[in-house]
Amino acid sequence: MNANDGQVPRHIDNARENLGEAKDALKAGVGEAVDAAGAAAREAKAELDEKMQALLDQGREMLGQAEDLIRSRPLASFGVAFAAGYLVAALTRRK
Repeated sequence: MNANDGQVPRHIDNARENLGEAKDALKAGVGEAVDAAGAAAREAKAELDEKMQALLDQGREMLGQAEDLIRSRPLASFGVAFAAGYLVAALTRRK
């Protein structure tokens, strides 16, 4: 093969072909990784949403229990709230 005959040497053609294949494989691998990351993110979001809903439900239940306790023992509840407020105020005043 002569450099003056206008043809590209065979090893350069092979290298171009190999680079093209590597480029295609890399694109496919990146695409798969992006798809997998998206699926993992959707799964994590669904799990977090489920846990958040469970925590909200638990909080509502605790508030309901507190309301019931306050209704059944209003004077005791007022005394506890007053004592807690006094304690917090005393602790925040001291520096």
